[in-house]
Amino acid sequence: MKTLTSLVAASVLLIGASAAQAYDFEQHKKDTLITETASSRAEAYQLGTSKLSQLQSASPRQLFNELDIFSIDADINSAKLQNGSYVTVQERMGANGKLGFVGLVNVDVSFNEDRDNDND
Repeated sequence: MKTLTSLVAASVLLIGASAAQAYDFEQHKKDTLITETASSRAEAYQLGTSKLSQLQSASPRQLFNELDIFSIDADINSAKLQNGSYVTVQERMGANGKLGFVGLVNVDVSFNEDRDNDND
């Protein structure tokens, strides 16, 4: 009986020690994607909302690729677009003096990272 108690105690300690070594950490990445140049504000807004709609229906892996998220410890399947994404339009003038408009798609994506506890 004493051996069984010792074995259970050792198992609990090992499980607790390994659980303390790694944990999930939620990361957030804010990014602004720029659409191609449009000839009007309305067209730039349309391009921006179209891009935002595409991101909202994207898989977690597609979000990682589209937003160029680089993280060795990231759980790619945990990526998700947060609420609050929006589109603005920026006016630009080329070297030739011609005005153009681009849609700016502002997003916040979250994903989990597996972190090791290096405080040994």
